[in-house]
Amino acid sequence: MSIEKAAEMAGEWWAERLQQGNKEQFAEEIRVRVLEKLQTRERVYLECNYDLRGILLEAVRAIGIECRGSMFSADGILPRKHALQVRHDRLEPKEGYGNLTEIIKVEG
Repeated sequence: MSIEKAAEMAGEWWAERLQQGNKEQFAEEIRVRVLEKLQTRERVYLECNYDLRGILLEAVRAIGIECRGSMFSADGILPRKHALQVRHDRLEPKEGYGNLTEIIKVEG
């Protein structure tokens, strides 16, 4: 278990849900940002409610997608009501309104 692997898995998880743009580049943008945060925090929380904020908004903009970060700006970019809590040993995903899904263990 490592924060490097957890950050990589977080990037891949979100990239699978990206609806436009370069998925590999998006995964890398998220990986770098999550890894940086996990250096000083126990967990990182990434959420796409109706809009993008924080790491997700930065990553979307970094791959060249325009996004305001307000007024339903995630439409067509990432699905609504999705979230991912990242810890060094597991990912805790939510896909849809109140739909917590199975915890993903970080291996290696």
